[in-house]
Amino acid sequence: MTYGFFANKADKLEILDFIFKETDLHVYDLGSPYGQEICQYKTVDEISSKFELDNGDKFAVTFQLWTPRHKGKLLFRKIELDPKHCNGHSFRYSTDGWGLIQLYFGGLKNNELHQSHIGHFNESGALKNENSTTFNGKVDAWDWTEIRATSRKLKYQIHNKLATRKIGSLGVLSGADKFETQGIKLI
Repeated sequence: MTYGFFANKADKLEILDFIFKETDLHVYDLGSPYGQEICQYKTVDEISSKFELDNGDKFAVTFQLWTPRHKGKLLFRKIELDPKHCNGHSFRYSTDGWGLIQLYFGGLKNNELHQSHIGHFNESGALKNENSTTFNGKVDAWDWTEIRATSRKLKYQIHNKLATRKIGSLGVLSGADKFETQGIKLI
């Protein structure tokens, strides 16, 4: 499942507030900066004080969402780097697992607001890739019914409660809608 939407900083904070207050989802970095470990975030303030939620390219700020209800194992994988190509750093981490829900926030750059999105593997897609990716573990360890229910709840909140209008299947949240009236292009 993937769902795209347009959101400015205020919209993103509203989504994060919903996640922290109305769900049991745990929020982690998709990947760590060079030389650092993955962080888990427990409040909107932790995220808003660390990340630039206004500006950036497509997928400017990225998270992995997980809850114990999804049953599968959350994995923090160390990735070895060549220090010659990574400013002297020799590692970083990624957050992996078949049933994780990705939350990617697009940023504002050159008068264009990039799409944000939520998404995750479905069981059949994960099964097709299970043999090619050994570090994610077994697909059948995940509760795919719970993953779908969680992602539907998140999509419903964004698409039906927060979006003020739609562009095709994409929700446009109120702050992003105001951006467009100011001449910012939604891409």
